Amino acid sequence: MNKLCQHFIFLFFVIFYTSSLSVYAVEKQSIESFSQNKLWHNLLHYKQKKTNQSYVTSNSFFLDKNGSQDPYAELLATITAFYHSNENYSERKHPQCRFPARFSLITKNVELKRFGELKSVECVEYNKWRNQLNVKSISVVFASGYMSNPASMYGHLFLKLNSAEHSTDLLNTSINYGAIVPKDENPIIYVLRGIFGGYDAGFSDQDFYRHHHNYGDIELRDMWEYKLALSFSEVDFLMAHLWEILGVNFDYFFVDENCAFHIAKFLEIILKDSLIADDSLWVLPGSVAKGLAEVNHNQKSLLSEIVFIPSRETKLQQVYTQLSPTEVNAAQNLIDNDFDFSDTEYHKLSPSERKTVIEALFEYNNVIKHKNDLTLSVRKNLKLLMNERINLPVGRTKWAKNEPNKAAPHFSTAPSKFSLGFTNIEHEKNYLTAGFRMTYFDDLSSNIARAPFSNLEMIDITLIAIDEQLDILNIDLIHINSLYQAPLPWNENLSSAWSVRAGYEQLYNNCFDCGIYFAEGSLGRSFRINTDSLVYSLVGGKIYAGKQDDISLSLKLGYITSINKSIKIKLELKESIGFERDSNNKFKYLSEVNYQLSPDWEVRFVAEKEESFLISVKINYFWGF
Repeated sequence: MNKLCQHFIFLFFVIFYTSSLSVYAVEKQSIESFSQNKLWHNLLHYKQKKTNQSYVTSNSFFLDKNGSQDPYAELLATITAFYHSNENYSERKHPQCRFPARFSLITKNVELKRFGELKSVECVEYNKWRNQLNVKSISVVFASGYMSNPASMYGHLFLKLNSAEHSTDLLNTSINYGAIVPKDENPIIYVLRGIFGGYDAGFSDQDFYRHHHNYGDIELRDMWEYKLALSFSEVDFLMAHLWEILGVNFDYFFVDENCAFHIAKFLEIILKDSLIADDSLWVLPGSVAKGLAEVNHNQKSLLSEIVFIPSRETKLQQVYTQLSPTEVNAAQNLIDNDFDFSDTEYHKLSPSERKTVIEALFEYNNVIKHKNDLTLSVRKNLKLLMNERINLPVGRTKWAKNEPNKAAPHFSTAPSKFSLGFTNIEHEKNYLTAGFRMTYFDDLSSNIARAPFSNLEMIDITLIAIDEQLDILNIDLIHINSLYQAPLPWNENLSSAWSVRAGYEQLYNNCFDCGIYFAEGSLGRSFRINTDSLVYSLVGGKIYAGKQDDISLSLKLGYITSINKSIKIKLELKESIGFERDSNNKFKYLSEVNYQLSPDWEVRFVAEKEESFLISVKINYFWGF
């Protein structure tokens, strides 16, 4: 009886074990079936639409002449090529070595018995590349917006490959996606071709320290590193596919098929959920950052950690806060006196305090060097600082790593906006309004993950209901301003301010068939009263045509302040005069209050006096793909 029980128990475990193996075994698919597999389409970078078409434009990426739009033909051609003898190929050119991600995917998922025995090829060059990188994890890095370059105003995304070999993060490899732009390209042509197409683009690899230096030290942009919680096999598969697409050309469009879009699509190869919608009409780096923070992977967060990488300017601000009042004053005296180290205040400091001041001033001059280019005065100052530093104790000052006071970009408000409002003119006429904005924020929006007192809007449309029909109130094709640039420590001069705007609007706020097409620009100065308040003045010009053709000059005085985290107020006075004989001086008063109900909802109250008095209330809803 005992032996019978033992045999029964043994038989039970055999059946259980074999059945469990069948559960975890990968079920092989036919070529016809697997050609429709989403993962196969992702590897070929097909657009997720009814008609397959790849984003890749390089013919060399496909093994079948129709492979860019026929997944079955490309799969069959790929399998056939895997069986080719390696005698007719150079080492890297054999399809098994050229497409290691395809080879891994196909051999695991496709039934290949009818093709016979598949002999694997030794891929020396690919294995050498993998071993040199020795990647243990992958990060996505977000570089903050850069107002001096139209292509970088919304920020930039790139990948960082974290190696187990390097003692410093700067030696890791970064993967960038960008347009291939001719040297000295005309800026207007650059913008037009970026928006409407005309550039090739692709993935390229570079040492991370080059991106760190370019973004953090030269362009003074903060960065956030989103470390991904991926398994070893997932990292391995992404690296195999990266080998396949390095040097391959894609189309480039600034609005949608950009760095953010293709970084997201690259990662979605191993993700069940999408980081961005397949039918996105526009894709911003901030939207992908939101997706990274919100998507779950393997029943947990996709992110293992978020690391703030301060720019050189942010580091200077952090260093400045750690100086004592005596050290701050001594440094100010040195700056004011062209770094004359015989200064009495400086010599009152201990050798350790002098060393701290000198190193802080090194940071200060290095920031000025990149803000104003390397001038002769900065070169001279750095040399004087170096000579003084030689006479002080060895060793570097240990600065504390302050917690960043800047929120990560995934906390920002969604870029697109729908509006619904009510407008009253002269306490007599009431109208309903509706609006849409493609991107991104205005100067009363939340400051999270953007420069304060700035405006970056594209395709902002407001419609008004008049006599049961909708008329266009205004269309801002582009509206950019930067009212404040944070001054450096020891340099409390007035900040420069500027504004650019172009589009279509009504000439007067009480006339709805007085449309004009316009372009305007302004320059000025601003002064920050405290953390939350700014006074600014702008002098500008405007050219317009339509109901009335004219060129006008204007003067603006404004004030922006925050009552708390939810309420912001803007007051502005504007005086303008046209050059036409019948043009009169026009005075405009504007007051606007923004009340943020939640990250996705806000209410705006506007009172405006121009030709007539107007008040309006709008509810704004923010969304993104």
